[in-house]
Amino acid sequence: MLASDRSGWSELSDSVKVSLMILAACLQSTLAAPSLRTEHFDHDPGWEGLNNHFQPTKTKTVHQDFGYCAPSAADTNGAIGGTVTRASKPAYYAATIANATLNTKLSASGAFRLKHSSGSSGIFFGFFNDKQPGGGGRPVNSLGMDFDGERSGARLAVRMINGQNKSCGTFITPFIPGKFRPTPIRNDGTLYRWKLDYDPDAAGGKGQFRFVLKRDGGKPEEFEGKTFSVDLPAGFKAEGAVFNRFGLMNMMKAGGTMRIYFSELSINQQKVGLATEPGWVGSGNRDSYEEHDQAGAHDFGFSPTTSFAGGTPGEIGGKFWRSGSYGYYAGRIGALALTDHLEASSRVVLLVGAPDSDMYFGWFNSGSTNQSPVLNGNFLGVHIGGPTRIGHYFQPAYTTARGNRGGSQQGPILSPNKVFQWTLKYDPDAHSGDGEIEVRLGDETIKAPLRPGRKVEGAKFDRFGLFTSTIGGQMVQVYFDDLTYSTGH
Repeated sequence: MLASDRSGWSELSDSVKVSLMILAACLQSTLAAPSLRTEHFDHDPGWEGLNNHFQPTKTKTVHQDFGYCAPSAADTNGAIGGTVTRASKPAYYAATIANATLNTKLSASGAFRLKHSSGSSGIFFGFFNDKQPGGGGRPVNSLGMDFDGERSGARLAVRMINGQNKSCGTFITPFIPGKFRPTPIRNDGTLYRWKLDYDPDAAGGKGQFRFVLKRDGGKPEEFEGKTFSVDLPAGFKAEGAVFNRFGLMNMMKAGGTMRIYFSELSINQQKVGLATEPGWVGSGNRDSYEEHDQAGAHDFGFSPTTSFAGGTPGEIGGKFWRSGSYGYYAGRIGALALTDHLEASSRVVLLVGAPDSDMYFGWFNSGSTNQSPVLNGNFLGVHIGGPTRIGHYFQPAYTTARGNRGGSQQGPILSPNKVFQWTLKYDPDAHSGDGEIEVRLGDETIKAPLRPGRKVEGAKFDRFGLFTSTIGGQMVQVYFDDLTYSTGH
């Protein structure tokens, strides 16, 4: 400022000075207000990636060797089974059945012998659909037995997963998450007999399935001979499921091997003759290959040739593991904070949503390269994930610079294979000045006010994009296109 300018300023009244300073602050705020940027991803946006295409240090060879087994001394009437490897790629050997839905009565019974199990092994046996995306852990559109194996034996649960990837069921063997996970299903060839029934009219019309398991001989354990009943949650049946196969399938996440045999089978009151080949259908059940979709092997970013989220080829997204190294793919946005008005929108589609899987997107800070901003701080955006019984929420979330987290405990459901339009708006002045995030997915909207004092704690953002969670779990595959978002540039 020149001397003449300073003298002129000194001659102004205090009230005029205050007015000019307020005006200057307003002009500065206006000049610094966020602007909107749109990416159609018809070409590489040049975003920054960290661990987003993560290659495992070791590759594993998967061996699948199961199907029909001719009569032998061990199973004199023949069996279905063999060595099954838990792997991302689906493999099965199953009978083709007429399309059944959640309005169809279903029943099955038989016996099984588990002869080998290793750490992180797992198989499914029951009703399912042959169209499986892979990498989803348990099969979507399924009703049957889930075996989780360790060297000592296996655990057993009975579950139904509908077409919206929502699950209901119960453990047959004792189980307390994180505390008590025994493996009482013996892997020494002990014969177990089982029966499964589903009645769509039971439980007041909501639907119910029932299961019984008992060892052949010896003193039964507490769970043996007991009838386990599971009522479908309200609205679960209406969301639908389609079953067109019955048989044996691997669990779809990289893991160990299990050798198991099923015999004395009956499907919907019809006995299955196993003295000769029953003519079931096999897919990948006699195969060997290198497994690349290992836990923690993220593979997401710019995808120039796909259009899963609709429109012309070119989008962003891919496979996000809830394990392994933290990774992100994001664009630089200058400097933004919790005091700024923020908004974003695009199309989104969920292709794979395994149990215990999630990811995040929105505004965050790139300062931490070894831990998710959800834990480290400085994040505002959307969390895709949720409990197995729900599927995957699309819910607002934030973490302040001090690491205090917030958002919504619920939200709209991101149904698999359905393209949604979404919007996010953050208003720092809403909710009596505490700030509020509003998220809309399709026709559903949810609001998440910031807790009092959280906006004061602040958050600084220099990136907008996609990033992983680092808590142990499985994989989600999701894509975005035609994205508009606030930037500080």
